[in-house]
Amino acid sequence: MELSNYLAGIWGISLVIIPLAMLTKDGYIRKLFAKIETEENLFCWGIGSFVIGIAMVLAHNVWVNDWRVVITIFGWISLIKGLSMLFMPNQVKAWSKKIESSPLLPFALLVAIFIGLVLTYFSFTK
Repeated sequence: MELSNYLAGIWGISLVIIPLAMLTKDGYIRKLFAKIETEENLFCWGIGSFVIGIAMVLAHNVWVNDWRVVITIFGWISLIKGLSMLFMPNQVKAWSKKIESSPLLPFALLVAIFIGLVLTYFSFTK
């Protein structure tokens, strides 16, 4: 359970701070999506996401019926995202263009902040 709390703290605090910065600092989202246009950046981000994902899956592959499964799901999402960036860069670019122009992006960032707050709470209380 200690590992789950530790990872919940990392994911939780990250999911609060990063989307909050994207919502409050004008232009962060445009700059972020502009970086995806180059395959070199996409490849580097893919490596990072893959390494984080594989570390998470190897360390915390816990499929239980409580909050800890969220940590496992984030690990698998990170792993799959990294593999997608490494092996399907054109599809990732097309997907990112759809996300960038979506009117639901600010709402999705607010949902991420809420999930981050919940995970942060669990990391210090469960």
